Amino acid sequence: MLNCSVIGLGVGEKHAEAYESHNKTVLKSVCDIDQSKFEHTKINLPKSSFYTNDKRIIEDSGIDIVSVASFDNFHSDQIIRSLNNGKHVMAEKPLCLHPEELIKIIEAKNNNPETKLSSNLALRTNSRFLKIRNDIKNGEFGEVFYLEGDYYWGRKEKLFGWRAEIDFYSIIHGAAIHMIDLIMWLLNDKPVYAQAMANKISTKNSNLKYNSFAVILLEFENGTIVKLTGNGGCIHPHFHGLKIFGNNLTAIHNLNEAYYLNTSDNNEAPILLNEPYPEKESRKNLIYSFIDSIIDKSKAPIVIEKDIYNLMSVCFSAEEAIKSGKKEKIKYYF
Repeated sequence: MLNCSVIGLGVGEKHAEAYESHNKTVLKSVCDIDQSKFEHTKINLPKSSFYTNDKRIIEDSGIDIVSVASFDNFHSDQIIRSLNNGKHVMAEKPLCLHPEELIKIIEAKNNNPETKLSSNLALRTNSRFLKIRNDIKNGEFGEVFYLEGDYYWGRKEKLFGWRAEIDFYSIIHGAAIHMIDLIMWLLNDKPVYAQAMANKISTKNSNLKYNSFAVILLEFENGTIVKLTGNGGCIHPHFHGLKIFGNNLTAIHNLNEAYYLNTSDNNEAPILLNEPYPEKESRKNLIYSFIDSIIDKSKAPIVIEKDIYNLMSVCFSAEEAIKSGKKEKIKYYF
């Protein structure tokens, strides 16, 4: 049995539920700087210890796995200290906020090779996206030449809490990152160039000092072009929009339906995709796969560390492109 702990009781509650339900893990403790969150959580986790200081978890020699689900600005430090204390780490996105932090995380991981590191990039577990990925891999689309991905947050109020109070917040790192990862995973490739623009028009009268909308263009070695958005201020249900254009097949995943088009004839009906979305119950499989990879070293988690490092590299280059106003060659840190 593996002993697990969770830092952060927002999305971290979902991590806690996954550890509670897996037959090879025990949730030993949780941590949050806001003690008022404990009252609700204690009802669901009566056997766990509750702390407000992350040291009680990170420096506990009896803990095998730490989930880092705190505010974005805490991720880097907590991940590094957990790795240096021999813990396996499941981190919420983003892994960190700045390139120098990523370099230190990679160094800590290399210094502790027995540890495993993964991240909660949950769109990879969705059945609809899995089907599309397999169909791309099997050549059903022919050559894919253009994709669009839109992260519609639809939860504008979340931007005005801790995200507005930390020293730096990125709508790319915090929102568009899901679509960047989805596209790289679907194509099983990484882009070469990034361009980006951003604004904060939708939140200009709020306390958020940072951009709440970003649009990113990615170019791959084979010429494939991708347009992505992180739309934090939209009036729209929370949703992950996707369009894929190949020379044999087009995929459309929108708010009302999802389908394939294999002809340009208006008289031909689209091929409906019936796989479930958003299929939130499948997201725990990402944490399950991480646990299983620790127990059985021959297994790989759904999200491997190289993927996370490459994803953060693209995010950093997109942020740099916003500042420079230029097309940036992506610098990969792994």
